[in-house]
Amino acid sequence: MTTVSSTTSTTTTTTAASSGYTALTSSGSGTGIDYSTLIEAKVNARLTKADRIDAKITTNEAKITAYTDLQDLLQTVNDSLDGLRNRTTSTGASSNLFGQRTAYIGDDDVFSATVDDDTELGTYSVVVQQVATKHKIASDSTGSKTDALGYSGSFTLQAADGTAVSIDMDSDDSLTDLRDAINAQKSTSGVTASIVQVSDSSYQLILTANNTGEEISLTDGGDGVLSSLGLTDSAGAVKNELVAAQDAIVEIDGVTITRSSNTITDALDGVTLNLYSASPDTAIAMEVSTDLSSIKTAITDFVDAYNAYRDFVVSQQSTTSSGTASDDATLFADTLLRQITQSVSSALNTSITADDGTVLSMASLGITFDSSNNLELDEDTLNSILTSDIDAVKQLLGLNMTSSSSQMSLLRYESSQSSLSFTLDIERGEDGTLSSASVGGDSSLFTVSGNRIIGAEGTAYAGIVLVYTGSSGSVDVDFSQGLADKLFSAIDSAADDYDSDLATAIDDLEAQDTTLQSRSDDIRTKAETYRSTLTAYYARLEAAAETAALLLQQLTYSEDDDD
Repeated sequence: MTTVSSTTSTTTTTTAASSGYTALTSSGSGTGIDYSTLIEAKVNARLTKADRIDAKITTNEAKITAYTDLQDLLQTVNDSLDGLRNRTTSTGASSNLFGQRTAYIGDDDVFSATVDDDTELGTYSVVVQQVATKHKIASDSTGSKTDALGYSGSFTLQAADGTAVSIDMDSDDSLTDLRDAINAQKSTSGVTASIVQVSDSSYQLILTANNTGEEISLTDGGDGVLSSLGLTDSAGAVKNELVAAQDAIVEIDGVTITRSSNTITDALDGVTLNLYSASPDTAIAMEVSTDLSSIKTAITDFVDAYNAYRDFVVSQQSTTSSGTASDDATLFADTLLRQITQSVSSALNTSITADDGTVLSMASLGITFDSSNNLELDEDTLNSILTSDIDAVKQLLGLNMTSSSSQMSLLRYESSQSSLSFTLDIERGEDGTLSSASVGGDSSLFTVSGNRIIGAEGTAYAGIVLVYTGSSGSVDVDFSQGLADKLFSAIDSAADDYDSDLATAIDDLEAQDTTLQSRSDDIRTKAETYRSTLTAYYARLEAAAETAALLLQQLTYSEDDDD
């Protein structure tokens, strides 16, 4: 802006070059051109490409979120399926519900039982004749627990499973002091002391064996302390026995066993009995069985998890009234979603032919599709097949291997084959180690290592590891992959955290966004540089225009003065 005074030849000039962008936005621009609008238009023209890139990043981020949600929903489905696949941890499962056991007991007020996985199934008749008890004895009453007792001397005590300890008393020791002295060595002696307040002025010392079935023994040191306390009589026998020590006596299928504890771990393989009370005249039935409740819960959880996944798929296919994709249908017509949906649907429709020729399918469990293709569960049907034919449920859902040799076991199964039958011709060398395993005379299909027979890479047997402890000979092996196992494999391939179609798609989109963000940032940085360049350029033009305008004004004033 130029200020001209008619009374002085001094002028004050503020050029656009020195004031930069501020001068270009001045309403008194020498040229009358709105440089700021012109600069914004030119810069925005360059920023348009960055805006398009940012829009692509936003679209990718929405897709990543949708893929992640889909991945989480599918993993929840697999969490419910994992224990239904009839696989051990070595073959890829975190648990095997078909191997889990429970004990069904006719009267669980008398005893309960816990059962190890894979314990042999069976039914037993149990009679609890007697429960084990802890030996408990008492002293005579005394009027205070804190006053000096006036007894001096020593004695030893121990439970039958403990070690004798010596307890020394001074005349000024109280009942509390005696209790504390005994308890200081309770882990050695196996005896714990306590004080019971019988009345306002009556207290008794109670000695209790730490473990059931173990008698407490007391020996006086010669000073008569034990008889003075009333723990023993004049003959040295226990004076006040509250509870006698006794072992547990249990009859199982007519066989009587005696144990010192009410927790019996070694009567039945894999079964721990916990005795609560005696019922000597009552035989109680106990059935060691597959834990049907856990299997039912897993199947119910699967139906719920699948329906949540299905609701998500439907939401991604929703359209507006005009037939276009809804705003929240991020994965509308998405190829990967369609591929996963087809894979899940194919596995879900798996059927298995049982040994008796019965065709088993999802409907055998009481699971059907409703009008929206969600799953419905008929609990009565499920309960019926669980209780009547758990083997059919296992065959329908899980990975099953049958072998003509009991000395053949499965260590690992990562094969892509859903069913496989073959005969292994096994040779064991003179030194006792496996020398070869062939199928149809072809020994290249399997390699051997120790007792392991390993499917060769690139063959139909890849991913299979068997353990064989038998002698040379032929062994028939059959594999069938049930509905749950096949569905788990399909979902794992689609939705695993690290190695799956969704994980790859998410990684690709995130990498793409990183590249796009770098390009967008570069464009915006260059646009700002361009803005600065234009501002300086137009500032110079404005400065030149103002200088010319000032000169013109001066010339005009000079002519007026001459006139």
